[in-house]
Amino acid sequence: MAKPFVTRSFEAVGAQPPKHLDATAFAFVTPAMGANPTLQFFSICEIRFGGAAILDNHKDADHCYFILSGRGYSIIDGKRYEYGPNDVLWIPGNKDHEMYPIGTETLRFVVTLTPAPGGGKPFRATEPFVRNIYDVEGVVPPLHENSTAFPIVTPKNGGSDSIEFHVTEIRPGGAALKDNHPESDHVYYILSGRGYSIIDGERFDFGPGDALYIPMGSDHELYPVGDDTLKFIVTFSPAR
Repeated sequence: MAKPFVTRSFEAVGAQPPKHLDATAFAFVTPAMGANPTLQFFSICEIRFGGAAILDNHKDADHCYFILSGRGYSIIDGKRYEYGPNDVLWIPGNKDHEMYPIGTETLRFVVTLTPAPGGGKPFRATEPFVRNIYDVEGVVPPLHENSTAFPIVTPKNGGSDSIEFHVTEIRPGGAALKDNHPESDHVYYILSGRGYSIIDGERFDFGPGDALYIPMGSDHELYPVGDDTLKFIVTFSPAR
């Protein structure tokens, strides 16, 4: 049974990923690190000036990129998609795709690679898109206080059944109260602020650049620390 863990920004192991040039990927959550296979990969990737992610295809696994800094573009099945900070690029499975930075700034982004849900569910084909965090209406998520979530990729707004991708902000004094997702793993990646989670009675502290893995079926709650808003990426895999 998978256990929760935090990967610190300085602990993430960097390596040049396959079919990339002048690039480094830092693994934060993978099955080899103890996560369930419902999430194949959660990492931060950097493509430097002159580098690229050359043509690839992941068949029945979906990609979701969140741009942290820099600008870039992808060619997906012959169509060009451009993006910048706070944009999400959705790449469905079985799509030929490649990626290039624009300008001299390093393109830095979150990478998720998630397989189609098991249990006999067929792979559901969708279409690529680029969407900014502020292109979606903020909502107060269930069992949250003084919080706003931006559901950027979900099965209802163009994604598939493999993953949900949100950005959530919890302001000082707020909280994500105790919850449990029996069929979905969680990954939180902290963009700014500091906080802690209680997961099945154990405390995990985190700050900017850290990733928290919460296995399916775990009781979990989350609280900001200090006077800054806690802002973080939230994934559910598979989607609820």
